[in-house]
Amino acid sequence: MYKFFANKKEGEFFTFSEETSKHMKVLRLKNEEILVNFEKEFYLCNFIDQNKAKIIKKTDINNEIGFEVVVALPLIKASNFEIALQKVTELGATKIIPFKSAFTDITNVNIEPKRQRYEKIIFEASQQSFRNIVPTLEQTLTFDELLNLDIKDKILAYEKAKNMPLSPVKNDVLLIVGPEGGFHIHEIEKAKKKCVKIVSLTRSILRAETAIIFMLSRLL
Repeated sequence: MYKFFANKKEGEFFTFSEETSKHMKVLRLKNEEILVNFEKEFYLCNFIDQNKAKIIKKTDINNEIGFEVVVALPLIKASNFEIALQKVTELGATKIIPFKSAFTDITNVNIEPKRQRYEKIIFEASQQSFRNIVPTLEQTLTFDELLNLDIKDKILAYEKAKNMPLSPVKNDVLLIVGPEGGFHIHEIEKAKKKCVKIVSLTRSILRAETAIIFMLSRLL
């Protein structure tokens, strides 16, 4: 069954954005049942046309885990960053924070020119993976700003750490992976002083987009 996010409710009907309407037209839907997500809740609806669906009933579908999963992604190459955005959305991230650290490639620093594209990737991944929410893409932070976020549990992947087993989390959590060059030792020391849990994921060195997928799959 097809799933869509609605942007407006008018009586017993939902209407959709221009982008979603175009997608519906491509699918050539004709008077069939669809699932519509509106304000974090799902409804079973009858498709009317490319911009309207009639509500049949509200459902009890909830595919969210019930707490904040904040993912800190380093500013890596655009193609890899896009892969990471899609996968962390599918795996349950609620917020995504780009960040700069000591070894960030300066050619990857400015995310704003591509923000609209990145948010579209997140939206489409949310719709495809049956999420109740669309994760937010936050403003770019520095590594120090990340460490000062008001999130009790913070977990950072560092290849030189002693191997610590990852177990599922049940509270708000911030997950941090480093850029291509990893983390500077001074950054690791700062993280330890902030009581960040430092873990080694595997024996091999993982790319940033692989590391965050690994962490999410083990922790959620």
